[in-house]
Amino acid sequence: MRKFLLPILVLTIIMLCAVCSAEDITAGITAVLSDAGLNNPIQLQTWGDTAVCFIEQNGTKNLIVLENKSGRWEITVNNPTALIQNADWPELNVDSDNAIFWTYHLSDQEILRYHSTKNADGIWGSVDQYYADSGYGDYTHAWSTLWDEAHGGEIIRSFAISDENDNTSDGYIIQYLPGTWLGTSIKLADFDLTRFPTLVDPEYGAWFETDRFFQDAAATLMPDCTYIKGLLKDGALHFLVQKPTGAKVYVICEYASNRKANLIESTPLPADTRLGVENFTDCLWINQCTVAIHLLSDQKTMSIEYIYDDAVNGTDGGFLFFGDRVVWSDAEEQMILYGDHPWNDITQIDWNTLPRNLDEAAAQMDSSRYAMVVNPNPADRLHLREQADRGSRSQGKYYTGTPVTIRGNNGDWAHVVLGNTQSMRQGYMMKRYLVYGSTEGALRLDTSAMPQLLPRSEMLQVFEEPQMGKNTLHRGDSMKIIGIIGDEWYHVWFPATGEFGFVKQNDLWEGNG
Repeated sequence: MRKFLLPILVLTIIMLCAVCSAEDITAGITAVLSDAGLNNPIQLQTWGDTAVCFIEQNGTKNLIVLENKSGRWEITVNNPTALIQNADWPELNVDSDNAIFWTYHLSDQEILRYHSTKNADGIWGSVDQYYADSGYGDYTHAWSTLWDEAHGGEIIRSFAISDENDNTSDGYIIQYLPGTWLGTSIKLADFDLTRFPTLVDPEYGAWFETDRFFQDAAATLMPDCTYIKGLLKDGALHFLVQKPTGAKVYVICEYASNRKANLIESTPLPADTRLGVENFTDCLWINQCTVAIHLLSDQKTMSIEYIYDDAVNGTDGGFLFFGDRVVWSDAEEQMILYGDHPWNDITQIDWNTLPRNLDEAAAQMDSSRYAMVVNPNPADRLHLREQADRGSRSQGKYYTGTPVTIRGNNGDWAHVVLGNTQSMRQGYMMKRYLVYGSTEGALRLDTSAMPQLLPRSEMLQVFEEPQMGKNTLHRGDSMKIIGIIGDEWYHVWFPATGEFGFVKQNDLWEGNG
């Protein structure tokens, strides 16, 4: 029996020594904090030569880091701007000597986490932000935001949807934003979470954009202008500012394409323009209308996305939507105005020409370069021939309402182009099945004959050419099926973005095509 008592006794002594040692460490840390006027540490944790806690001092919540240097504990971080002041205390986790996490549990499904690590020089480095919402069934939606020293300093934001096994599904997004001015406020000792682009309201669990980030951005990017308001949209920074002349302008800072700040500035706006109105927080308020601006897919052009006017369609209001050579209304979903219009580039827009309805928009459009397919029977489809000959090979069959660009005429035939520079198809169509546009207004495309089919999955694969070429993922929003290519492919058009492409018929639910 005695041979078992000795090991138990030794283990008990070791445990008591460990407890005493831990108590001595805690007492030593508490004494150092007290000497600095920092009392009542919250969630004090230690790991090796690192100790971390929270302390409320003069009504301000602070993050405190202490380090054991040559046997003496020292406060190396006392940061009053690393915590959300109007939230409950986050959950602290000291993962090692070199890693700290503090996590806000916003709800049963949402967390907001910050993290910093110590670099090889012993300095606590930049802080990153992670937000996750698991309230999507078996999937979690997560945004990560971090600062990187590349290109003088930039913000990298990524979005991912993952399943319960942490497998990332479709929908991954990465955004790059300029952030040179954050170099002095991104390391743990000086980190200020209000200078990040986004934060979460702890009361409502909703994302909001921190005005401080956009103020700092505007001061760096447009030092001669007076900042009014900013927001994050389309992966770019949007600003309403006032120039030294007194004129208000809308500016988008496009950065992702070449990692340089490219400023796109609008023509002068009406004096009473403001950014953000009621539920349209990312829109301009111009001449009693809500006007949304977005960055087109070429990353070089800003266009009007939609106009909302309360006075249209009675008290419910009405929308006009704008895309590349198109305008359409929520009141007439199957009708699309087609032609060149003056609202596609806000560096050229006269803001007093904004239309309130389809008729006003149509009157300012020029469709003289275009035509549309009109089959005698809407169920018919018009061949696109390789040559101006009915015996020539067909490149596809197209529905009534399909827009084409006219390259020239050859007797009974028109030389036409469908698509854009990324996905273009050209050939010949019989002129008697085309309606030509004019300089005096828009073509009115009736798209009701086109199949109304939906993607089988959340993201649809769109090809530049059938069975070959590059492909991209698209949600299928506003997609129109304009033609059929053989037995396997649809030719599709996205009016909102001006994109064309080809999708596999099996990737859409069966319909009337």
